[in-house]
Amino acid sequence: MSFLRASYSVLLCALVLSVPAGASAGGFEFAAHGTRQLGRGGAWAARADDPLALYYNPAMLADLPDSQVLANVHVGFWDACVDRQGTYGSVIPGGTASDNIFDSEGGNPDAWLGDEMPSVCNSGYPQPIPWVLGSIRLLPELGIAFGITAPSGIGNATWGNTGEGRFGTVDTANGLRPSPVRYGLAQQDVLLAHPSIGVGWRPADFIRIGFTFQWGIANVRFMNFTSAGVLGAPEDPFGDIRTELHAFDWFVPAGILSVHVQPHPNFDIMVGGRISDAIGGATAAEGHLDLNTSYFSRDEQWQSTPNRIDGVTLRAGQPWQFQLAMRYADRIRPRSWERGFEAAVQNVVNDSMYSENFDIELDVVYELNSQVGDFVVRLPTGASVIAGGTAVPVPAVQPIPHGWGDVLGIRLGGDWNIIPGQIAARAGFHTEIPLAQSRYQIQDFINGYRFGLHVGATFRIERFDISIAYAHIFQLDTTITDGNFRAVSANSSEGMCAGGGGYDPNNPVVDAGCYPQGYGAVTNNGTYSAEYNVLSVGATYHFE
Repeated sequence: MSFLRASYSVLLCALVLSVPAGASAGGFEFAAHGTRQLGRGGAWAARADDPLALYYNPAMLADLPDSQVLANVHVGFWDACVDRQGTYGSVIPGGTASDNIFDSEGGNPDAWLGDEMPSVCNSGYPQPIPWVLGSIRLLPELGIAFGITAPSGIGNATWGNTGEGRFGTVDTANGLRPSPVRYGLAQQDVLLAHPSIGVGWRPADFIRIGFTFQWGIANVRFMNFTSAGVLGAPEDPFGDIRTELHAFDWFVPAGILSVHVQPHPNFDIMVGGRISDAIGGATAAEGHLDLNTSYFSRDEQWQSTPNRIDGVTLRAGQPWQFQLAMRYADRIRPRSWERGFEAAVQNVVNDSMYSENFDIELDVVYELNSQVGDFVVRLPTGASVIAGGTAVPVPAVQPIPHGWGDVLGIRLGGDWNIIPGQIAARAGFHTEIPLAQSRYQIQDFINGYRFGLHVGATFRIERFDISIAYAHIFQLDTTITDGNFRAVSANSSEGMCAGGGGYDPNNPVVDAGCYPQGYGAVTNNGTYSAEYNVLSVGATYHFE
């Protein structure tokens, strides 16, 4: 390896190590990794002419015209709300609630039960999503890339108020009220990063083959509320327990395989897919569970009591993805590998921005979200918490059903090189069509029909590229009327499977349609709405 490449490798390592772990995202993804890719609506897999080919289409690493270093960042804004219908009293039978912080001081203490349940919206901070990558052309027909990628999604969210004593609440015109969505989610912060290495090889002029290995690292913090099921009353805040899970998994492996063919100088076709192990699959996602019993109680005997249970594990499936991409390019020069010597002499970056007038690409993506079934939290045998001064046993296995539905995605986009090799403009459109609606939907993943409008541009100064992009993603409202997400409720047995018993991982809740003992009322019926705005900026340097 030359001195230049050695120096470049050191530079890349420094850049990779400088990425803050807290800048990664997790959870579901929107259409595009990378700045140029976002501007095309994610329709980039068949073009794949920068180091992000490592994620989209590693086979095309064989065709990168030079060694490159890339740093891109999205900033995602997620506007989302959940609106449950009815009054508080409609979900607390009997029209009374036990002594809690929402009760009035005078007159009827349960007057708040007559209030309509308010809409609750995400107030989490904008999510930065970084990618830092580099590529090296080892041989004319062999290239590699390496660096860190992050899921193109929103990993943090806050539903309701924050601060001790205020989690799980919302402010209304009538005063402080319990959040109607607290049993699904009150706050989350999911950080997922993928140190990755990929290789692409061109064994013949018409075909390329590539593979990327990703070493995932996951850090999960998830807060919701469970219930003690006091007197069998669902959603009575007196019995609420604030529950906060912390889990870390240092190894969540994934693999990406692609095959790329060029049946004509102006036409590209690729097929590929990505599969991932579960969080808590290859290695345990270990951590602890913090519980505050009687969180909203005003009863002197039942004061809020902090508890911690160590040795807790989490298993959460991750989606798989398969895609077909087709691209047409209006060429003004041969491909880089066909004329690499001439391009080197001219000292130009001989990529698609230089050698084409325009291109248009169509990608069809199948998101196998059904890999995400039950999240399963396991506690040490014999674990207990203190409530009202008494030790109360906690179930050793607690499934959190998700049952995400598969999604068909269509992405259409392209570039127009206004001044080839200097200025490029791009635009794109994408849509996501849900193939099934989960009865277990909560606000951590709001599934629904989406479509996005995307624009972007690149400016090249000698061998340095600056790219910008923007996308607005619309989503149709989803209304759940037959939900089956039930709050954990220690003294309840609603929705319990025939014969009772414990949890069977071979027959998860999302398949069986029923629960082990210890679950209460359905809490996820309502209308879910969302939209996204994404800004992105990126820089790429092409080495000679």
